[in-house]
Amino acid sequence: MKVTELPPLPPGVKYEGDLEAPLSATTETVDGQRVQMIRATYRVHGYVVEISWMVGHPMGGFSRPNKVQVDFESYAAGTAEGDEAEEFSKVFEGVTSSLLRSIPLGHAQALMRGLHERLSLQDVEQRIMPLPSRVESDRDYVHISAAYVELVKSHSVQPIQRLSEWTGESTDTWFARLRRARTKGILLGKGHDASIAPQYWPVVDEIRASLSKTSEA
Repeated sequence: MKVTELPPLPPGVKYEGDLEAPLSATTETVDGQRVQMIRATYRVHGYVVEISWMVGHPMGGFSRPNKVQVDFESYAAGTAEGDEAEEFSKVFEGVTSSLLRSIPLGHAQALMRGLHERLSLQDVEQRIMPLPSRVESDRDYVHISAAYVELVKSHSVQPIQRLSEWTGESTDTWFARLRRARTKGILLGKGHDASIAPQYWPVVDEIRASLSKTSEA
């Protein structure tokens, strides 16, 4: 993600990571289940704030970061100087409403969104790939339309970008293909309202069954 795409941080808030370095996720056990966790750490008015976004909980997916942890770091407070020391002197007021308002949830969500989406959609990718390299027949258009619908129903915020990444073809190519699918009456609606026309549902079932057999082979 480009730095320019991130919202500005409020005064007194600093991201503790490297914005130029890619984020990574850790695998952990939560409620007896293996999940992946993405984290971003900030310094907020003298406190260390860790914002986490879980991926892969069996009960459902979180559309936004789902955990915020606020800690006081005594070493950093004891070694701070100048303006930073003045900032740390306020931490003993505790977790105030002003501190909570300064927690950069929007920045963290924007920072983690790309990785979260890629991890969340791994299962979707396995179910719908490979996509046809040449899209010519109605069956091909049903296949790509079903892939698009599955992405948007899985809360992908960039379904066209995901299709482009998975196939190595440009977003312009994918916009044109989906536009053609709508013209044919195969793909209905846009965004989260997208769906496959009912008369093509048996074709979707056939494609999914074929892909499932291929993956098991």
